[in-house]
Amino acid sequence: MDNVKLSLISAVGMLVLAIGAVVYWRRVSKTALRWFWAGAGLWLVSVVMKLVVAVFTNRAVIGYMQAHLPQLVYVLAGSLFLGIQSSLFEIGLTLIAVLAWRQLGHDSNRAIAVGVGAGAFEALLLGLASGASIVACIAGAPGSEIIREGVETVAAGTPVFWLLATVERAIAIPCHTASRALVLLGVTRKAPSWVLSGFVLFALLDGVAGAAHVSGAIGSISMWWIELALLPFAVASILIL
Repeated sequence: MDNVKLSLISAVGMLVLAIGAVVYWRRVSKTALRWFWAGAGLWLVSVVMKLVVAVFTNRAVIGYMQAHLPQLVYVLAGSLFLGIQSSLFEIGLTLIAVLAWRQLGHDSNRAIAVGVGAGAFEALLLGLASGASIVACIAGAPGSEIIREGVETVAAGTPVFWLLATVERAIAIPCHTASRALVLLGVTRKAPSWVLSGFVLFALLDGVAGAAHVSGAIGSISMWWIELALLPFAVASILIL
């Protein structure tokens, strides 16, 4: 089957994971849907804020690091910068929200629901965007050649590439959930170490993902190596939860 058409599997997989995570935790915890939506809303606002700042800062900061630092130091510093930036916005807004509205961290079921809402909403949007771009490519829409080239590049170096995005979301959702739940409950239970752990967990997760970008690894190695590097954070997150 055509590699572009195979990519639809991952798009559908992301949608199934997004919906499944919410349905599962709602059935287990009996938590009201509004707490899942609260997490989704916080994620959306924080990501928009992060993207706006990134547009004006990231190119300059990463470019300066690349021009003035040895390659290894540049990759470490660049990935650390991207990880901290993501954590400050996404987890930082969660901290601000619970400081203003303690009900977000009223109990563990609710705190986890907020985290699931954030992770699932990201997976849902990514799945919809991926599916739409793939359908446009299959239909031969103008400009879709870039999408096909990207898919073929990944497929050439990554076995079973069509499962990649689904696995990535299966790793990301527990991390989104655990990092936010740690912050929410850390505030309401007066446990600063939990709050700090939430920030660190998310910064490390996005830092590893950032390292793949700043190092130029994407497209040059199997993407499964990157997922393998992210897997310990998912395991840790599940244990935390």
